[in-house]
Amino acid sequence: MKFPSALSGLTVIALPVAFSMRTPLERVASVPPVPFAADPSINVAGIYAAALASNTETLATYPTAPERKFFSNIYGDWQHFLNVSAFHFIADMDVDCDGPKDHCKGNRDGQTATSFGALDATEVPYFVLPEKFTIQYKSILKDNALGAIICGSKMLYGIYGDQDADSPQVIGEASILIAQTCFPGADGNNGHAASDVAYIVFGSEVPTGIEKNSIDIPALKALGDEQMMLLQKALGL
Repeated sequence: MKFPSALSGLTVIALPVAFSMRTPLERVASVPPVPFAADPSINVAGIYAAALASNTETLATYPTAPERKFFSNIYGDWQHFLNVSAFHFIADMDVDCDGPKDHCKGNRDGQTATSFGALDATEVPYFVLPEKFTIQYKSILKDNALGAIICGSKMLYGIYGDQDADSPQVIGEASILIAQTCFPGADGNNGHAASDVAYIVFGSEVPTGIEKNSIDIPALKALGDEQMMLLQKALGL
């Protein structure tokens, strides 16, 4: 026995259905690029490996913490290339919270000034060097000199913006902006304890646009990419 359809006599209208052409990854909120990160063409892994291997010309040695359990050598092997000059070291990363917003979370000893002004540690990518070293090697190190930091697969640019004059003077420290970009869990009292961060300092190169509290980030990146490509070429990478 055949029963009549409940839809008999009805007109069915097909409605257009909108489908997203984006992939699942594209539908996830994208992370904005870091404005002071190295160009993707830079061979970060190769340069890090070269930093580990270039360890014959020791300029100085400093502890990575006041307890003096671990030490880091500053090497000058890359001072003698034809078109680029740098020194480097491998250390941990303590967190510097100096500048106008010195009271960042966990910070116990922040100051309102930095060595050459009052750089805001929450907005300016800078690193810290032992004061004794900066005096001893002032002939190869200008104030606010360009540097590059390799943490994991990341290479970030910054400037030499502060000095450590504590006793003992230690090595391996960067502004909280760099620290949290490298290690998101870092705060004023918790840095990165492992000595696996490479610091490369182009002592004679200073980016334009450096003010008392801020710097020109695009100028920093432009000079950083320029010098790093020269170093990469000099290293045969």
